[in-house]
Amino acid sequence: MALSDSPFVVLSYVGGPALLTNATSVFILSTSNRFARAIDRARAIAAMPDAERARHAGELRMAHDRVALMARAMASLYVALTCFALGTAIAIGGAATAEFVSGQILTVAFAAAGIGGAIGFAAFVTGAVCLVLESRAAMQAVLREADIALASIGKP
Repeated sequence: MALSDSPFVVLSYVGGPALLTNATSVFILSTSNRFARAIDRARAIAAMPDAERARHAGELRMAHDRVALMARAMASLYVALTCFALGTAIAIGGAATAEFVSGQILTVAFAAAGIGGAIGFAAFVTGAVCLVLESRAAMQAVLREADIALASIGKP
C-alpha cells in the first residue's frame, strides 16, 4: 500500500516494533534495579566477618548466579531493543520512500525490518526467560535467608 492510499500506513508498519521497543525499555529499567540490588547483597555478604560469611556462603553463590542471569537478561534485552529500533527505523524509511522508489529495494528494506524484528523478539523472549529464572533464584535466596535468620534465634 502506498502512502498516497492512506497517511496512516506508516503506523501499521511501526506499531508493533514501537510497542515492543517500549516494553523492552521497561524490562531494562526494572532489570537494572534488580541487578544493582543483587550486587549490593553480594557485596554485603562478602563484607561480613569470616564466621558469619561462612554461614551465608550458599547465599553468596546464589547472589552470584542471580547477577549472572540478570547480566544475560540485560544483554539479550539490549539486543532486542536495538533490533526493534532498527526494524522500526527501516520500516519508516521504507514506507517513506515507497512513493519514490519501488521494486527490490523496498522488498529488501521490509525483509530487513522483519528479520530485525524477529531477532529482537527472540532476544526479548530470551531476556524474559532469564528474568523468570532469576526471580525463582531470588525467591530461593529469600527463603534461605529466612531459614538462617530463624535458626539464629532458635525458631524451627
